[in-house]
Amino acid sequence: MLALKLAILLPMFSLPKTQRSVMEFMEIQGVLPDNIRNKILLPFVDETIATLHTMADLEGKSDLLSYRDPLDVFVFKDFAVCIAAKTAGRFSGKIIMNYDVETAVAIGNRVRAKMLGTVEESTVLNNDVREALAEFSNTVIGLATRHFNGTEYKTTFGTPLYLLNKEDGEFLLEGIKQILTVPIDIAGVGRFYFSYLLN
Repeated sequence: MLALKLAILLPMFSLPKTQRSVMEFMEIQGVLPDNIRNKILLPFVDETIATLHTMADLEGKSDLLSYRDPLDVFVFKDFAVCIAAKTAGRFSGKIIMNYDVETAVAIGNRVRAKMLGTVEESTVLNNDVREALAEFSNTVIGLATRHFNGTEYKTTFGTPLYLLNKEDGEFLLEGIKQILTVPIDIAGVGRFYFSYLLN
């Protein structure tokens, strides 16, 4: 079993696709300050792509690295890891890694296979897959944080939470003034989303 740093887990269950409600787009408009894009989002995207390669042998890419602005929409998928973040008294909000089931399972299987040296073929979002995704998320956060230490953008993080349905995730938009979402495309797997929801 993978070592986890999670202390809080929200109730975990998933609905069959036929019972899932259609997720509505939640949108908040805003102007993206360059300092948030360059000093916070880019290090997270860089480390996410690097960690996909080292932990799962997967190749990721993002339009943010080609100087496209993040999207100002947030759409809850099927599984997310949410971390509260506060940047040296300047910004606060939530950092969310947001997956559909198929992408979550594919990444989780690859992370487990690489870490345990086994072939993982899970087809559902079980505890083992969730633990692997949590470890992946913790690693990305830890690596990205080193870019901020000793700078005016030093960021502190809360305990990661699993979110498995829209109802458990309703609190995500409370007090949010701006949404910055970056798609991460993974060759042969699909896409997931890295979002920074700013208060």
